[in-house]
Amino acid sequence: MVLGIDLGTSNTVAASISRDGSAVLLPDAYNKSALSTPSIALIEDNRAYAGEFAENLFESLPDKQLIAYFKRSFGTSDPVFFDHHNGPWFSETVASLILKKVKFDAAMYLPDGYNKTVITVPAHYNDIQRKSVIEAARLAEIDLTAIIEEPIAAALHYSQAHKNHEDELILIYDFGGGTFDLTLITQSGNQLNVIAKDGVNQLGGKEFDGIVLETIRNHYQKAFGVSMPQDKLTSNRLKKTAEKIKIELNNTDDIGKLSKWIMAGREGFEVNFMIDEYAAKATNLIENTEVAMNRCLRSLGLRFIDVHKLILTGGTSSSKLVYNFWKNKMGPKQELIYHQPLSGVAKGAALYAASLGEGSKSSPVIPISLKGVSTYNIGVKVIGGLSTMDLLIHRNTPLPVSGRKIYKVVPSQQETVFFEIYQFWNPQEELHLLGTAKAGPFTLQEDFNLEVLVENRTDGTIGLKLKNADNGRDLKFEFSRKKSVHTYDYRQQKSMVDAIYLNNYF
Repeated sequence: MVLGIDLGTSNTVAASISRDGSAVLLPDAYNKSALSTPSIALIEDNRAYAGEFAENLFESLPDKQLIAYFKRSFGTSDPVFFDHHNGPWFSETVASLILKKVKFDAAMYLPDGYNKTVITVPAHYNDIQRKSVIEAARLAEIDLTAIIEEPIAAALHYSQAHKNHEDELILIYDFGGGTFDLTLITQSGNQLNVIAKDGVNQLGGKEFDGIVLETIRNHYQKAFGVSMPQDKLTSNRLKKTAEKIKIELNNTDDIGKLSKWIMAGREGFEVNFMIDEYAAKATNLIENTEVAMNRCLRSLGLRFIDVHKLILTGGTSSSKLVYNFWKNKMGPKQELIYHQPLSGVAKGAALYAASLGEGSKSSPVIPISLKGVSTYNIGVKVIGGLSTMDLLIHRNTPLPVSGRKIYKVVPSQQETVFFEIYQFWNPQEELHLLGTAKAGPFTLQEDFNLEVLVENRTDGTIGLKLKNADNGRDLKFEFSRKKSVHTYDYRQQKSMVDAIYLNNYF
């Protein structure tokens, strides 16, 4: 058996493969009607609650913090929570609580166990963020077989159900709770080819929630003449209320206004949401995804009219606002498709996990040949040298791929050499510093050529090698990431996870 996990910003979904080879969702161990786990945790002393447990308990623990949207902190060195001992919990550690809960659910419904596990990641994740997901699995003691990008997983699940789309250009539009990704693919039989990828960081359902929260706060200010309370209980209640109202606004066919009574502390007040005003602000967010889409297509000399099918996946994609936005832009020969936007990613991950194993009569293997591309450009800059960056790998290059650059080293003038490794879409915009490599001190007295080799692997993670290009010998080096006030230490974080009692069953 296999396990596919969609570790989502808002909800986490797990799936496996049935005996007939189809993907099925795994329910919550204690609530069989629940087919997803809210990506939320609550930590109280030596106890932790993950998913629905945390949602149900925060009312009785009003001074505790609901830890949500931790996925947005992957790749940073910033803790997302401090416990009663002032111990820092990082995004990887909190994510491991969700994964441990899902692991328990899987053990209940897969009595024969599973030998392959695949976890999904957003397509735009850089190397550090991807390795954060891998680290979360390690903390949860999950033997991770592979990671796969969310839009590709959704495409795999769609392709299993629809075999008649060879020689078509398919765009997977993945708009989730905290991230937006898009992936352009073609398919021939079981061969899935990724052509290009793009996305928008920090854009998802949370931003739609923010529109609702802003309206609520403004009404409170007008009603009582003071700012809304900021205590944890009020904040937690309002976040849940805003999410429910957002879903209603996203899917309403009414015009005019939507009136709701809101409780903040002991105060109740009425809020009128003007539907057209909300729709205008929400549409501005959706237009940001269109900008990314056009940028992706232009990189290949294509236009939106060249796309045959647009497949919507992810929780935010399930809203009428998103659907209608794109429906109005589709040409007569184009097709807009909903394909299980809330479950397709997890099911695709399970299908991919099955394709990585050996077949059996009870669980037939679905052969999948997957060819991805580099999400980012990858460059190297020598510290102390010229300020220009050397581009080693171009974005949208088929994976795996490597790039190399040779630098002249004069040991008599420089005992050590420092290289900064970057991932980026545009060097004039945001640069993601992956880390700094330090080579040396060199004992050689003669000048030599130092080769920097960067590898972008099939799963999108990055590898680095340094060697003496004159004699081919590998050079030892130190690699360090951006320093932070708080240092992540695996042993410390693992001991914190192991010492905590999770959801009343660990």
